[in-house]
Amino acid sequence: MATIKTAVALMLSIFMFISNGVTALLPGIIREPLSTEELKELTGTFDPKPLADEIIVVSGLSKDERAAVQSLQGLVGREEASIFINFGGFEAEAELKDLEAAGCKLLYKDENGNRWTLENIVPRYISHIKDAGYVLFTNSDTTEQINMAFNYTTVFGWLAVPQSVEERVKAIGLEKKEDLTDNTLDFTEQREFYSEYKDEFRKDALIHLYWMASGLRDLGVQQRIFMCYVEDDDYLARTFRDQLFKDLEPASMILGWCKFEVKYTQCASRFGHYVIPSDHSFNASVLTCNRMEIAPMAEKAQAPQLDPDKHYAAIVYSDGDNAQWISNGYQEFHTWQSYNIDTPITWTFAPQMNEFSSTAVKKAMDNNKGDTFISGPSGAGYARINFMSAKEVSNFADRTAATMMASGLRVVTLLNDPPATAYDDWVYTNRLEHFARYDNIDGGILQFDDEYYAGGRGKVYFANDKPFITVRFSLWHPSGDAAQVTNEWLKEQAEIVNSYSADINSISGYTVINVHPWTVGPDDLAYFVSCLDDGVEVLPAAELIAAVAENVPHKNAKVK
Repeated sequence: MATIKTAVALMLSIFMFISNGVTALLPGIIREPLSTEELKELTGTFDPKPLADEIIVVSGLSKDERAAVQSLQGLVGREEASIFINFGGFEAEAELKDLEAAGCKLLYKDENGNRWTLENIVPRYISHIKDAGYVLFTNSDTTEQINMAFNYTTVFGWLAVPQSVEERVKAIGLEKKEDLTDNTLDFTEQREFYSEYKDEFRKDALIHLYWMASGLRDLGVQQRIFMCYVEDDDYLARTFRDQLFKDLEPASMILGWCKFEVKYTQCASRFGHYVIPSDHSFNASVLTCNRMEIAPMAEKAQAPQLDPDKHYAAIVYSDGDNAQWISNGYQEFHTWQSYNIDTPITWTFAPQMNEFSSTAVKKAMDNNKGDTFISGPSGAGYARINFMSAKEVSNFADRTAATMMASGLRVVTLLNDPPATAYDDWVYTNRLEHFARYDNIDGGILQFDDEYYAGGRGKVYFANDKPFITVRFSLWHPSGDAAQVTNEWLKEQAEIVNSYSADINSISGYTVINVHPWTVGPDDLAYFVSCLDDGVEVLPAAELIAAVAENVPHKNAKVK
C-alpha cells in the first residue's frame, strides 16, 4: 500500500510540476532535423522590399526632426527603400558607398540645391502619408509616447510628429488625426490599442525599444512590427509584455534592448523567443533591402596535428551577438586586425547580421586577416535555453541552424545559467542534442553565466558525438572597469593559463578563454597573448572543437 501511495504521490507531484509551467526542466524527444529547404524557409525574417533608384540622404536634423523623418522613412520603405538618415561616422560612409555600388543614385540635396528638411522631403513623399494626416506626440527624448505614435503610423499610415515640428508639418498641409500629448499611455491604454489592432502587426517579431533610442523604428513601420518598452521591475507592465510574447509565433525575434539584461532575456526565453540587441541599428529599413552576396563566414574545421607536450586554447572575444555593436563599428575586431598578430582569435558574430547590414558583414570579412567567426550567444540570438521547454528549444534550434546555414557559421555559442544538479546536467545535455542533430553545427562553446562566463570550468558535454565546451578561463576584470586593467594583472592571468597541463586525450588539455570586451581591449589582449609561454598553443575555436572530437573520449567530462 505504501508503494502505491508513493507512486500516486510521485505522479501527482509530476503533474503539479508540469502544470505550474516548469516544463523547461524536463527533457524532450529529439525529432528529426529539418531539411535544407525547410531551413531556408526559416531564414529572412523581414519581408524583402526593393531599393529605389534614387536614395534621399538626410543629415543635420534635430532629434525631433529625425523622428518625423524616420516615420516617413518607414512608410515610404513599404514600397521601396528611398530615404537614408545619415547619423555620421565611418559606418554610414561605408553603407552609402555600398548603396551606390548597388546602383542607387544618392541625392544629398533637392533640385534647388537645398539640403533635405521637413519642408522639402515631406511634400516629395506626401502620397505615402495616409489622408495627409499626422499623429502628434510630445517629443522624442523624454516620453514613452514615441513608440505608440509609431504604432499609430504602422496601423493608420499617419506621420508621427513631435510637438516641436507640428507647425511646420501643418504648413505643408498635413492634418492632425490623433493627439497623444495629453495621454499618460499607461499599459492599460496600450493593451486596449494592441487588442483592437493586433492583427495589423506581424507575429514573428517585436520591437522592445526605450524611448531615447533612435534606431529600429523605421523598420517597425516598414515591416509592421509592434513597438513597446517595459522595465522588468514594473510588474503590471510586464503582464502586458508577457501577452505580447505569448501572441508571437514560436522562436520569434525580439529586437531592441532593455535595462535588466538577465531578467529580460530570461523572460523572452520562457516564451521560446530570442533577443537581437539592436537599439542603435540605424536605417534598417534601407539596409535590409541591400542584401549583398557574401561568402560563408566559416568552413568546416579539420582537427590539427597536436603536440602531446602542449596545452591547447581557443581565445573567444565575446559580444558579437550585438547587432548594433557590429553595425556601428565592431571596433575591437577591426583594431585587432590592424596589429597583424599571428595568434588566431575567434570572434562571436550575430548570424542574423546580414538582415541588418550586409555592409557590416562584408567589412568584417574583407578586413579579416586569419581570425575566425562563430555564432554569438545563443545561436540565432540572445536566449537562455534552460528557461525554454523542450519544444521551444527544438524550435529555437531549428531557427539557429537556419541562420547559421545562411551565414556559414558552424560553431554555436550558448549562454546559460550553469546546471545546479546531476539531473539538470542530464536535461542540459538533452537540450544540446537539439542543436547537435544538424550537420551544419559542428559543436559549441558554452558560456555559463556565473564566474564571468567560466562557471562550467572547462567541462565538456557531448551531444550526437559533437563537443560543446564550457569556458574554463575568463579574461574579465572583476572591477568591470577597463581603466583598472594593468599589465601586471594581465601577466598574472596569463600565468594561470600557462600552468594548465598538457594532455591531448583529456578535456583537461584544452581551454576556452573568454575575453570580455567591456574591460579588455585589443591592446590588453595583445599583451596577454605575448605573456603566454611556448607550452600553450592557441587554436581557432572550430579547430579546438575538432581536436577534442578526435582525441577526447565522447562522454561528458570535467577538467581534472
